[in-house]
This record gives sequence, structure tokens and C-alpha cells, in this order.
Amino acid sequence: MSPRQTAGVIAAIYLVLGLVWIRFSDQFVFSLAGASDYITELQTFKGFGYVIFTALLLYFLAYKALQRERNISQRDELTKLLNRHMFGQELNTELSYAREHELVLAVLLVNIDGFKQINVHAGLAAGDKYLQEVAAILRDSCHQQAFIARFNGDEFAIALPEALWPHAVKPLIHNLQQRIATIQLAALPDLRLSCSVGVALFPRDGEHSDALIDHAGKALDEAKSRGPGRYKVYDPSYGELANQRSLLLYDLRHAISQRQLSLVYQPQFCTDAQAITGVEVLVRWHHPQRGLVPPDQFIPLAEQHGLICQITDFVMQTGIRELLEHQLLYKHIPRVSFNVSATDFNGSGSCDRFIKNLAELPGDWSVIELELTESAALINLEGVKRVIEVLHDKGVQVSLDDFGTGYSSLNTLRLLPIKEVKIDQSFVQDITNNSQDAKLVRTILAMAKALHLRVVAEGVETHAQATYLKREGCEEFQGYLYARPMPVKNLVTFIENLNQRQRMQS
Repeated sequence: MSPRQTAGVIAAIYLVLGLVWIRFSDQFVFSLAGASDYITELQTFKGFGYVIFTALLLYFLAYKALQRERNISQRDELTKLLNRHMFGQELNTELSYAREHELVLAVLLVNIDGFKQINVHAGLAAGDKYLQEVAAILRDSCHQQAFIARFNGDEFAIALPEALWPHAVKPLIHNLQQRIATIQLAALPDLRLSCSVGVALFPRDGEHSDALIDHAGKALDEAKSRGPGRYKVYDPSYGELANQRSLLLYDLRHAISQRQLSLVYQPQFCTDAQAITGVEVLVRWHHPQRGLVPPDQFIPLAEQHGLICQITDFVMQTGIRELLEHQLLYKHIPRVSFNVSATDFNGSGSCDRFIKNLAELPGDWSVIELELTESAALINLEGVKRVIEVLHDKGVQVSLDDFGTGYSSLNTLRLLPIKEVKIDQSFVQDITNNSQDAKLVRTILAMAKALHLRVVAEGVETHAQATYLKREGCEEFQGYLYARPMPVKNLVTFIENLNQRQRMQS
């Protein structure tokens, strides 16, 4: 309530009780004394009682009002955690004690990855409920000496007095990440969100609250730049890295607007038929000064800053146009795969975007395959389901990339019309030496066969890997052993040479 409303409530309560006192107190006195000589004394005592009662009433009302104002000034109204201002004050007090007694302290900033998906797809009330559950987990997971705040939106702060890194802090981070990943919302029962964490340590990373919070924020930015569900401890180089990312982001915006990105195509093979079964379209950025910027640097940057949809549109439209111009699609390439992110499925217009990108196709849309990672699907499962169902009805196929690296792959297969799974290259890399990887691959192949899913093994680089995979029943391969990603003109030459070798062999 505003100060005017608070004062009005106090005055109204006082007025009502005062009128009640005046109306009934005299009747009470006369009922006790009637017309006796004691009535004067009773009236005096009644006056004393009135003064004492009203004083206590005013004290109670003023205390409650001031307490509420104090809580509002110190606490976040939604979660009842400290607000940013009070967190800074409490932290400075704790730091003074820590300096005096030569103690350590850790500051953590926690940010929910993909939180806006809840507000977009389930509404603000569901988002508020989610944040309250996160706050409850933070309270329950931290020891009593810790103090916790909500800074803004989906960002929380934790101060851990006398917490040593890594022994006391690292297990807490892992516990928080695991528990937050289990939060369920009735409106989005299949949604699972991760959290990123930035850590700053006293006295190593700063002497005062502002420095520690700032450095924890830089560590959080670095963690989020590496992907969801990560944590980082502050390093002085992160400031320079943040500056470099800002410059890179500026250049990326320019490159997108000027259509300076380019495409390469990596073939996928069926080894039995010695034929190309499809190509995966990959985006490249040749920076005028930096040279080739790796996708793992600029793609996460584009996702964080709302540029990924523009890149997806460019890749799909340009890829289809190039393959059609060189008469490869349908004739020599039966399937073309495009990588998509969770952000590509945000908003009511996302379905129209995909349809517009595919509008130039002269034939069946079944030649198109959308590759999405399991983590992307889980971040925005409702949006993905809505769009995929429409596109699937038009013939578009769906592939689950990096299969086996997530925690609910089977659930994703159940909820989406997946036609293909791609064995992650991290399993293929050491498949001939690591028995655990070999077991996982065999399990994936057996499951895919039972579900009538196509399987593509990524990152095949040696004959030993290919031989093992083929022996276990994998029929499609993608990797440097067969072909590196190449521009469309090189792809034309590659296919011509492949066809020529096949004719000579026949």
C-alpha cells in the first residue's frame, strides 16, 4: 500500500474503535454503578482506560505499518528473500567480520536458463510460482549462516560465510542444479530448466560487496556463454572476454544484416549402398579481421542476444536456394538437415517463419529435416511440439541431435514425432577403447531399431570406428572419414566424383 493508503487504514481502524468505545462505554459504566456515588470515579477510570487502550492501539497499528514498510524495503515481495540493496548491506557487514577474523566467503549468482519460456507459454502467474519454488530450494539447500536474495527477474544471489572453494561450494552448486532441474509446473509438465552459476570468492576476488557481486556476475556471463547448466568461478580474464564478446556481438549483427555468413554442407552416407543419404547444412562466419570464427563462439552469442532466428532463416533459405540452383536437392540429395534452437519455436509466428523458409521448395517437404538437441527441446517443449506437429503434417522430418547426452531422451522421443536420432560424437570418439561408450551405442542402436528410427553416427573419423558401428547395426555415418563440410560448389564436384567412381565399379 502507498503511505496515503496505510495512513487511511490506521485512521479508519482508530475511528471505528473510538466510535464503538463512545457508544457503548457509558452504557457499561451505568450498568455497573447506576446513579451511585461511584459513577464519577468510574468515568475517570474509563478515561484512563481509553487513553491506555488508544495508546496501545496506535502503537500496534504503527508498529505493523512500519514493519511492513521495512519488509518491503528489505525483502523481495514475491519470494520474501532479501532484495539487492539489503543483500549488499548484509554482505558488507559480513565482510567486515570476515576481514577482522581472516575468514573466507563465497558469493554465488544463480540464473535460470530459458526462464522466459515459462512466462511466454504458461503466463506470468506460472513464472511467479516457479520463482517461488526456486527460492524455497535455495533456502532449503543453504546452511543457516547463508543469506539469499532475489536480484531481479530470474537472478538470485547467495552469500556463504566461511565457505571454502571447492569443498563447500561445489557440492552446493551441483545440488542446486540437480534440484532446480526437477521443478515441475502443472501448466508445462514436461518442461525442465537448468540454472547457470557464477562464483566470486573473498578475499581473492574482491574486498567489498560491489566488487564481489560484479565479479560473480562476470563469472555468470562466462558460464552462460558456454551453454546452459554451467558454472564458473571468477577469473580476471573474464572482463576482457566480456569485452571481446561485446565487440564480436556488434560484428555479428553487422554480418547478419549484410548477409556475410556462408554455408557448408557435410554429406551423410549409407555405407552399404555407398551413397549419400543426406547433407547437414552448417553456417560459417569469415570475419574480415578475425578470420574464421568457430560456430561454438558465435552461435551461443546469437542465442543469448536474440539473433539466432535470423541465422536460422538465412541458413534455411540460402541452403534450399543453393541446392536447388545446382540441381542437387531431390536428384542427388534425398535429405537436407538444418539445425534449429529452442528460440526458433518462440512466439505465435514461429510456425509461419518455418513455412516461409520452405515455401520455395518445388516438391515434397519430406526432403527437409530439422535437427534439434534434446536440451533445446526440453527448454521450450510446448513451443516445439506446436510447430513440429504442423510441419510434420506437411512432411518435414525431425532428428534428435546429440542423442544420449541428456537426461530424458526417451521422454523426448515419446512426445515428439522423431524419425531419426544422431549418436553424439562424444560416444563415437572412443568407442573402440571405452567399453562404457560401446555399451551406450549398442543400447541406442537396439532401442532405435525397436522404435523404427533411423540412426546416424556423428564424428566418424577412423575405419575402426566405422567397422565397429557397422557391425553393431548402424547404417548411416557422418564424419571426416567420409567427407568434411564443404561449400556447395565443392559438393557438386564431390558428388560428380562419387558418381563416376560408382559407374566405374559397376
